[in-house]
Amino acid sequence: MSLSSDLVVDVRDAFCLHQVPDGAVVALRGLTLGVRTRERVVVHGPNGSGKTTLLRLLAGEQPLAAGRAVVAGADVGTGGELSAGRRWRTTRLGWIDQNPWRTLRPELDVLGNVVLQQRLAGVDEATARAGAGPLLERLAVSHLARRRPESLSGGEAQRVAVCAALAHGPRLVLADEPTGELDAETALEVYDALADAVRAAGAALVLVSHDRRAARVADRVVRIRDGRLSETWSPGRSSGDRHEWLVVDDRGWVRLPDTVRGAGLQGVRAELGPRGLITLRPRGFGDVEDPGPRSLELAPEPELPAPAVPPAGAEADVLARLVGVGRGHGIRSVLEGVDCEIRAGRLFVVRGPSGAGKSTLLRVMIGLEPADEGSVLLGGRELAALERDERAMLRRGLVSYCGQDVQLAETLDAAANLDLARTVRGLPRDDALVARALSLVDLAGLSTRAARELSGGERQRLAVARGLAVGPRLLVCDEPSSQLDEAAGQRLAHVLVTTAHSGAAVVVATHDPVLIEAADDVLDLT
Repeated sequence: MSLSSDLVVDVRDAFCLHQVPDGAVVALRGLTLGVRTRERVVVHGPNGSGKTTLLRLLAGEQPLAAGRAVVAGADVGTGGELSAGRRWRTTRLGWIDQNPWRTLRPELDVLGNVVLQQRLAGVDEATARAGAGPLLERLAVSHLARRRPESLSGGEAQRVAVCAALAHGPRLVLADEPTGELDAETALEVYDALADAVRAAGAALVLVSHDRRAARVADRVVRIRDGRLSETWSPGRSSGDRHEWLVVDDRGWVRLPDTVRGAGLQGVRAELGPRGLITLRPRGFGDVEDPGPRSLELAPEPELPAPAVPPAGAEADVLARLVGVGRGHGIRSVLEGVDCEIRAGRLFVVRGPSGAGKSTLLRVMIGLEPADEGSVLLGGRELAALERDERAMLRRGLVSYCGQDVQLAETLDAAANLDLARTVRGLPRDDALVARALSLVDLAGLSTRAARELSGGERQRLAVARGLAVGPRLLVCDEPSSQLDEAAGQRLAHVLVTTAHSGAAVVVATHDPVLIEAADDVLDLT
């Protein structure tokens, strides 16, 4: 079957497997998806539903176990046309990552990064430089042409990453949570800039995101559940026709929404309506009379690992204190005159626009970066007076840190990653405690899954579980919910609140309104 001339993506009955020690996990289960030239498709779905696997398939990096996938004219399912796969990706695909610093070269300035993508696609340097200018202007970053990536804010870096992804004129642009680490205002700006740039380039877009606001740039939104396309809708329709349709495949299978599956009902009733459309209703609702809303009794949350007992003293509950702290990156001042106090038993949230210095503040607070001005006390000790190894030993006994770029032992399974964290701290093995920590973040069923086989959201939750497993007095998390779906984000917020109220201090840098609302203390950076 040949690729339709109007389809940039033509995936049919795709099955993808991930090998695990006791067999294989099916990541895609007969998924079918077509994306037309210039069409912008946003993909939603819970963590572990197959979104990342889909992107890897479209990028020619994930083999098919069954089915077919033709992308921008290349058969990516069999690899037959991808013997020179690197060349194919650099000429026909554009990739935008959640973290733009993973795709931008730090040794090159902004202009150099945009030129590099064209050079890799075979464009001569003079032509590449001439083409980069208008693209930088369109994304409103031409004034940053001579800046290095590390000097950019998150929003600026993401705009540059969009330029680099589009510079070589790809037929298809793939975006993986491109605004996950940005504040709400900057995220909307990046969405709009991305949509404008893709439209001007004449490319198709597949954007994976948990953010409902991503629909603002979509011609079509689809949702994946359990490796299959489950729902689809068009955001641009009139208000009277904004229905979300369930997708029934050619074998009659339908994936039910979580609201139906999780309602404690025994089944659904299908009704055949006008024009052959099927309406699904929870069985029992409307059969005789509407019994009204049903309340469900939730299972109690697993018990948390207890934090280490703090020393006695009037200041025992003050885990960190910053007074007049300033910090600069190159010629740019990131933090100026910051004062804050972190106390045990409280959830402390740091919020602010992208580039305001939230990540820098967390790293300065625990001694991973020095303060240029002011005083930082951690566990009652002045960090400026400590040598590097002394700061490391202080963190080891006091702090768990979960950064934005999750670092795991990739070859170890989830439970072994937690065991390793405890071993490094000199703590005894405790299988029950490890199991509880994994259960808290809803990873109990994946305890034997290797870290490298987890989705982005699952990796993020595993990092938090690892932090909890050592019973820290101070848990510090940088954007811990940026890759989580709504349900997982709410569960994580509950875990962090419970951790704080059990006696630990919890510090979170975030844009997540759920975490901000749950905070005991909020520090605003501008």
